[in-house]
Amino acid sequence: MNIFVKRTISGAVFVAIMLAGMLINQWLFGILLTLIAVGMFYEYLRIPEKSRTHRIVGIIYILLGLVALNALAFLKGTWSGIPVLCVLIMIWGTDVGGYCIGSTIGKKINSRKLAPEISPNKTWAGFWGGLVCCVAAAVIMSITGLLELPIIAAIVLGIMVHFFGVTGDLIESMWKRRVGIKDSGTIIPGHGGLLDRFDSTLLASYAAWTFYMVYGLITEGFA
Repeated sequence: MNIFVKRTISGAVFVAIMLAGMLINQWLFGILLTLIAVGMFYEYLRIPEKSRTHRIVGIIYILLGLVALNALAFLKGTWSGIPVLCVLIMIWGTDVGGYCIGSTIGKKINSRKLAPEISPNKTWAGFWGGLVCCVAAAVIMSITGLLELPIIAAIVLGIMVHFFGVTGDLIESMWKRRVGIKDSGTIIPGHGGLLDRFDSTLLASYAAWTFYMVYGLITEGFA
Protein backbone atom coordinates (compact mmCIF):
# COMPACT_ATOMS: atom_id res chain seq x y z
CA MET A 1 0.00 0.00 0.00
CA ASN A 2 1.20 3.49 -0.86
CA ILE A 3 2.66 5.21 2.23
CA PHE A 4 0.47 8.30 1.70
CA VAL A 5 -2.68 6.16 1.52
CA LYS A 6 -1.60 4.21 4.60
CA ARG A 7 -0.94 7.39 6.57
CA THR A 8 -4.24 8.91 5.47
CA ILE A 9 -6.33 5.88 6.41
CA SER A 10 -4.61 5.27 9.76
CA GLY A 11 -4.71 9.00 10.53
CA ALA A 12 -8.45 9.18 9.79
CA VAL A 13 -9.14 6.15 12.00
CA PHE A 14 -7.02 7.64 14.78
CA VAL A 15 -8.89 10.98 14.64
CA ALA A 16 -12.27 9.19 14.60
CA ILE A 17 -11.35 7.22 17.73
CA MET A 18 -10.13 10.37 19.47
CA LEU A 19 -13.33 12.26 18.59
CA ALA A 20 -15.49 9.41 19.86
CA GLY A 21 -13.61 9.35 23.15
CA MET A 22 -13.85 13.10 23.65
CA LEU A 23 -17.46 13.67 22.56
CA ILE A 24 -19.57 10.64 23.48
CA ASN A 25 -19.29 10.25 27.27
CA GLN A 26 -17.02 10.30 30.30
CA TRP A 27 -16.56 6.54 30.47
CA LEU A 28 -15.40 6.19 26.88
CA PHE A 29 -13.01 9.09 27.47
CA GLY A 30 -11.63 7.34 30.56
CA ILE A 31 -11.14 4.10 28.64
CA LEU A 32 -9.44 5.93 25.78
CA LEU A 33 -7.11 7.85 28.11
CA THR A 34 -6.26 4.64 29.97
CA LEU A 35 -5.42 2.83 26.74
CA ILE A 36 -3.28 5.77 25.59
CA ALA A 37 -1.47 5.79 28.95
CA VAL A 38 -0.82 2.04 28.83
CA GLY A 39 0.41 2.30 25.24
CA MET A 40 2.71 5.22 25.99
CA PHE A 41 4.30 3.62 29.03
CA TYR A 42 4.66 0.31 27.17
CA GLU A 43 6.50 2.07 24.34
CA TYR A 44 8.65 4.09 26.71
CA LEU A 45 9.63 1.27 29.06
CA ARG A 46 10.54 -1.18 26.29
CA ILE A 47 13.09 1.23 24.81
CA PRO A 48 16.59 0.71 26.27
CA GLU A 49 17.41 3.63 28.56
CA LYS A 50 20.81 3.48 30.25
CA SER A 51 20.22 6.35 32.67
CA ARG A 52 17.89 5.69 35.60
CA THR A 53 17.51 9.44 36.11
CA HIS A 54 16.40 9.93 32.52
CA ARG A 55 13.96 7.03 32.92
CA ILE A 56 12.35 8.53 36.02
CA VAL A 57 12.17 12.00 34.47
CA GLY A 58 10.56 10.49 31.35
CA ILE A 59 7.92 8.66 33.38
CA ILE A 60 7.07 11.83 35.33
CA TYR A 61 6.96 13.85 32.11
CA ILE A 62 4.48 11.47 30.46
CA LEU A 63 2.40 11.14 33.62
CA LEU A 64 2.04 14.90 34.10
CA GLY A 65 0.89 15.33 30.50
CA LEU A 66 -1.75 12.61 30.88
CA VAL A 67 -2.96 14.06 34.20
CA ALA A 68 -3.23 17.48 32.54
CA LEU A 69 -5.31 15.99 29.71
CA ASN A 70 -7.70 14.49 32.23
CA ALA A 71 -7.79 17.73 34.24
CA LEU A 72 -8.75 19.68 31.10
CA ALA A 73 -11.82 17.47 30.79
CA PHE A 74 -12.93 18.47 34.31
CA LEU A 75 -12.23 22.22 34.22
CA LYS A 76 -15.73 23.10 35.39
CA GLY A 77 -16.05 20.29 37.90
CA THR A 78 -18.06 18.08 35.55
CA TRP A 79 -16.76 16.15 32.57
CA SER A 80 -16.58 17.71 29.11
CA GLY A 81 -14.27 16.60 26.34
CA ILE A 82 -14.59 19.95 24.52
CA PRO A 83 -11.59 21.66 26.20
CA VAL A 84 -9.43 18.66 25.30
CA LEU A 85 -10.75 18.74 21.73
CA CYS A 86 -9.96 22.46 21.46
CA VAL A 87 -6.36 21.92 22.56
CA LEU A 88 -5.97 19.05 20.08
CA ILE A 89 -7.41 21.16 17.25
CA MET A 90 -4.85 23.88 18.03
CA ILE A 91 -2.05 21.29 18.02
CA TRP A 92 -3.29 19.92 14.70
CA GLY A 93 -3.25 23.50 13.42
CA THR A 94 0.37 23.79 14.51
CA ASP A 95 1.25 20.54 12.74
CA VAL A 96 -0.59 21.39 9.51
CA GLY A 97 0.68 24.98 9.37
CA GLY A 98 4.22 23.95 10.23
CA TYR A 99 4.29 21.24 7.58
CA CYS A 100 2.61 23.23 4.79
CA ILE A 101 4.56 26.46 5.29
CA GLY A 102 7.82 24.72 6.14
CA SER A 103 7.72 22.41 3.11
CA THR A 104 6.72 25.14 0.63
CA ILE A 105 7.73 28.67 1.60
CA GLY A 106 10.46 27.42 3.93
CA LYS A 107 12.22 25.58 1.11
CA LYS A 108 11.78 28.41 -1.40
CA ILE A 109 13.41 30.99 0.85
CA ASN A 110 15.85 28.48 2.34
CA SER A 111 14.56 29.23 5.84
CA ARG A 112 16.93 28.76 8.76
CA LYS A 113 16.63 25.51 10.70
CA LEU A 114 14.80 25.72 14.01
CA ALA A 115 16.93 23.14 15.82
CA PRO A 116 19.23 21.47 13.26
CA GLU A 117 20.99 19.18 15.75
CA ILE A 118 17.71 17.86 17.14
CA SER A 119 15.22 17.93 14.25
CA PRO A 120 16.87 18.85 10.92
CA ASN A 121 13.58 19.14 9.01
CA LYS A 122 12.04 21.86 11.18
CA THR A 123 12.50 25.45 10.03
CA TRP A 124 11.65 28.86 11.42
CA ALA A 125 9.25 29.33 8.51
CA GLY A 126 7.40 26.22 9.66
CA PHE A 127 7.43 27.50 13.25
CA TRP A 128 5.78 30.80 12.31
CA GLY A 129 3.39 29.09 9.90
CA GLY A 130 2.33 26.71 12.66
CA LEU A 131 1.86 29.64 15.05
CA VAL A 132 -0.43 31.45 12.60
CA CYS A 133 -2.58 28.34 12.02
CA CYS A 134 -2.73 27.48 15.72
CA VAL A 135 -3.80 30.98 16.74
CA ALA A 136 -6.26 31.16 13.81
CA ALA A 137 -7.83 27.90 15.01
CA ALA A 138 -8.12 29.32 18.54
CA VAL A 139 -9.75 32.53 17.27
CA ILE A 140 -12.23 30.65 15.07
CA MET A 141 -13.20 28.37 17.96
CA SER A 142 -13.62 31.43 20.21
CA ILE A 143 -15.89 33.15 17.66
CA THR A 144 -17.99 30.02 17.13
CA GLY A 145 -18.25 29.38 20.88
CA LEU A 146 -16.52 26.00 20.85
CA LEU A 147 -13.69 27.51 22.88
CA GLU A 148 -15.33 29.36 25.77
CA LEU A 149 -12.82 32.18 25.96
CA PRO A 150 -12.80 35.79 24.70
CA ILE A 151 -10.68 36.32 21.58
CA ILE A 152 -7.69 37.88 23.38
CA ALA A 153 -7.53 35.00 25.87
CA ALA A 154 -7.92 32.51 23.00
CA ILE A 155 -4.95 34.11 21.21
CA VAL A 156 -2.81 33.83 24.35
CA LEU A 157 -3.83 30.19 24.77
CA GLY A 158 -3.07 29.51 21.09
CA ILE A 159 0.41 31.00 21.44
CA MET A 160 1.09 28.91 24.55
CA VAL A 161 -0.20 25.69 22.97
CA HIS A 162 1.92 26.28 19.87
CA PHE A 163 5.12 27.14 21.75
CA PHE A 164 4.88 24.27 24.23
CA GLY A 165 3.65 21.87 21.54
CA VAL A 166 6.73 22.56 19.40
CA THR A 167 8.91 22.29 22.52
CA GLY A 168 7.35 18.92 23.36
CA ASP A 169 7.98 17.74 19.80
CA LEU A 170 11.65 18.76 20.06
CA ILE A 171 12.01 17.10 23.47
CA GLU A 172 10.89 13.76 22.06
CA SER A 173 13.08 14.21 18.97
CA MET A 174 16.06 14.87 21.24
CA TRP A 175 15.22 11.82 23.35
CA LYS A 176 14.83 9.54 20.30
CA ARG A 177 18.08 10.83 18.82
CA ARG A 178 19.88 10.17 22.12
CA VAL A 179 18.69 6.55 22.38
CA GLY A 180 19.10 5.98 18.63
CA ILE A 181 15.56 5.22 17.45
CA LYS A 182 13.39 6.68 14.67
CA ASP A 183 9.91 5.96 16.08
CA SER A 184 8.68 5.07 19.55
CA GLY A 185 6.48 2.28 18.16
CA THR A 186 4.43 1.03 15.22
CA ILE A 187 0.88 0.99 16.58
CA ILE A 188 -0.32 3.63 14.07
CA PRO A 189 0.71 2.52 10.55
CA GLY A 190 2.74 5.20 8.79
CA HIS A 191 2.76 7.44 11.87
CA GLY A 192 4.77 5.50 14.44
CA GLY A 193 3.80 5.03 18.06
CA LEU A 194 1.57 6.81 20.53
CA LEU A 195 4.48 8.81 21.92
CA ASP A 196 5.17 10.02 18.39
CA ARG A 197 1.57 11.19 18.01
CA PHE A 198 1.28 12.78 21.45
CA ASP A 199 4.75 14.30 21.73
CA SER A 200 3.31 17.80 21.27
CA THR A 201 0.16 17.09 23.27
CA LEU A 202 1.79 16.13 26.56
CA LEU A 203 3.54 19.44 27.21
CA ALA A 204 0.90 21.57 25.45
CA SER A 205 -1.86 20.06 27.62
CA TYR A 206 0.02 20.90 30.79
CA ALA A 207 0.58 24.45 29.49
CA ALA A 208 -3.13 24.77 28.60
CA TRP A 209 -4.21 23.56 32.05
CA THR A 210 -1.83 26.07 33.66
CA PHE A 211 -3.29 28.82 31.46
CA TYR A 212 -6.83 27.98 32.56
CA MET A 213 -5.82 27.96 36.23
CA VAL A 214 -4.12 31.38 35.98
CA TYR A 215 -6.92 32.78 33.81
CA GLY A 216 -9.48 31.59 36.34
CA LEU A 217 -7.65 33.30 39.19
CA ILE A 218 -7.35 36.54 37.21
CA THR A 219 -10.99 36.66 36.12
CA GLU A 220 -12.21 35.77 39.62
CA GLY A 221 -10.06 38.58 41.00
CA PHE A 222 -11.88 41.09 38.77
CA ALA A 223 -15.32 39.59 39.28
